[in-house]
Amino acid sequence: MTQMSTNPERPAPAAPEQERASGPLSSKQMPASRWLNRDLFLALGVLALAAFLLDGALRIRISPGYAHIGPRFFPFLVSAGLGACGVVLLVQALRSGGRAAAPEPGAAPLNLGAVAIIAGALFVQIFLMERAGFVIASTVLFAGVAAAFGSRRHLRDAGIGLVLAFVVYWAFTQWLGLRLPGGFLTPLLARLGGS
Repeated sequence: MTQMSTNPERPAPAAPEQERASGPLSSKQMPASRWLNRDLFLALGVLALAAFLLDGALRIRISPGYAHIGPRFFPFLVSAGLGACGVVLLVQALRSGGRAAAPEPGAAPLNLGAVAIIAGALFVQIFLMERAGFVIASTVLFAGVAAAFGSRRHLRDAGIGLVLAFVVYWAFTQWLGLRLPGGFLTPLLARLGGS
């Protein structure tokens, strides 16, 4: 039988039951609410998106004439990259055990207004894509994102967006042979070199 120390400078050792109750929890003892956190849901969402894209890539029909890089290559590449990111996020989420990372000093708070403007511009672009064409829809998206980032020179942003959208339209239609919707600008785009 050992004697307990009565030295006031040195506390008595805790009983094994107390150590287990106050010590760090193992993965078997940790409540489910600590494992089910935002980081875990983000990781699972990224992995689900990777699986969805992989399924879509596998459904692409290819003709036997493709020897090396066919239409499946880039969808496979994107789904593999998303899958790798999802695995890294999953490992980080499981290692953190539900503990939120400490915010960096001086980190800017989330600006929900900017997120809403970007989401709205994206929905407007989707709505305008077939109706007004790629160039106009992409110009609206560019101007909306610039406004969300704090730019107040809307005409300049729309002009830059228009030039960039035309260059992308021209490159995709001329160099890659893809057909993008021209909308009501189709006659003008055809005269300027787009198909």
